[in-house]
Amino acid sequence: VLARDFVGLFVGAQAGWLAVAGVVALAALRDRAGLNGALRMLSAGGVSAALMLLGIGLLATSINGVELSVLATNWHGAPISAATGLALISIALAICAAIAPLHAWAPISYARGGAFAGLLIGTVASAGALCGLARLIAFGVASPEVGGGVSLALSVLGGASVLVGSAQAVGAASLRRLAAYAVAVQGGCILLGIALGSPAGFEAAFVQLFGLVASVLALIGGAAAAGGDTLGALDGLGRRAPLASVAITAGALSLMGAPLSIGFLGRWRLIEAALGVGWWWVAAVAIAASLAGVFYGGRLIERLYFRRASTAVAASRDPWRFALAPALLSAIAAVALGLQPIVLLHVAESASQLVLGRAE
Repeated sequence: VLARDFVGLFVGAQAGWLAVAGVVALAALRDRAGLNGALRMLSAGGVSAALMLLGIGLLATSINGVELSVLATNWHGAPISAATGLALISIALAICAAIAPLHAWAPISYARGGAFAGLLIGTVASAGALCGLARLIAFGVASPEVGGGVSLALSVLGGASVLVGSAQAVGAASLRRLAAYAVAVQGGCILLGIALGSPAGFEAAFVQLFGLVASVLALIGGAAAAGGDTLGALDGLGRRAPLASVAITAGALSLMGAPLSIGFLGRWRLIEAALGVGWWWVAAVAIAASLAGVFYGGRLIERLYFRRASTAVAASRDPWRFALAPALLSAIAAVALGLQPIVLLHVAESASQLVLGRAE
């Protein structure tokens, strides 16, 4: 996120990715299925690293430098080659961010890696990759030669991620897999905000990034507290674990884009930013994401409060269960910021101006 050149971007992204994959692999000490998730991450990371190296090579030779700051000005020599390099780096980061349909590694890694690994994937790996992508694209859209093409390509990928992720989330049979698909939906909305290339678009992206982290905290923490990963483990959880139930409810309402939630704020800002530049179809995609969220988010709430547990649920023995209470409280507090979002909006606006100011 803080890299000033392509070398720092590559080293930081790959080091962070390998570290999270290592945490996922630790789950194999208790469940050998966790090794499958780690191997999926390593395979995806290898593809991402290869694409990023190729993209960096094309960009560096096209703009005669490795500094991110020269992206906005040095496109004149070989704009097609430079745009191709930027696209490859963006795809590499999109793989790490679990953007659909590049997220084949995500469902198994979330499901088999354990609660702590799931939290790291969502709040560190995916969020960090999206932040790095925002910085990179800010420089690209500032160039009149390739800015329009970069925005169009990113918006298509973002729209595809929203639609594919929503379809998969509706049919998800486990809470952690649902979290992975929800990250794809939220990540797609973030890409749409970045693709707009305007201060309002970046502001909407940062607000939704905050909502993505809050949703991951709520869903993964709630799954651990429920003592099981299946949706059936949520039955009657409202009576057994009120704190976890409130957190899951808050996360579900945010995914729906329900009023007074952080999800509503992010979607509303995205729709405003899209209509501001005439991208009506982006507003339609954002509304579709909220409508799909009503189906899978409402299903979670229905199981929490309107069903009785059909089987006894064993107490969780996850070694990270002691971190659940802070995670759940953080999720509730984050989603509740939708009630008084002034501070968050100010921070998002400052971040947007900072990113675009560096691009100029």
